[in-house]
Amino acid sequence: MYSFSLENQFNKVFAVIEYEEEYSFQNLYEKDIFFIKTIWERYYDDYIFSIEELKKAKLDLMKYIELDRWGNLSDKDTKIQLQLIYKLIAIVSYALENDCSLYGSGD
Repeated sequence: MYSFSLENQFNKVFAVIEYEEEYSFQNLYEKDIFFIKTIWERYYDDYIFSIEELKKAKLDLMKYIELDRWGNLSDKDTKIQLQLIYKLIAIVSYALENDCSLYGSGD
């Protein structure tokens, strides 16, 4: 499981990548998506994503919401990967909206 919190006065976890999502996360790693690669490579390290990294991550992730990139949308694994992309976009957008760095921690 990987948890996210804002680097602010509260440091309260607001989102997680569940164990069930990790298989899809591994498949997305192979697509060479910056944010996913960064999380995967630092999965067991606590890491703070800077505002600049989050801006880059959002731009990179947004490319993958185009359904033409996904092929068979009725495939269960494809659906889960696409849902995970949407979830990550929401997490990154939330941090940017609050003008906060994003703290990530895996276990």
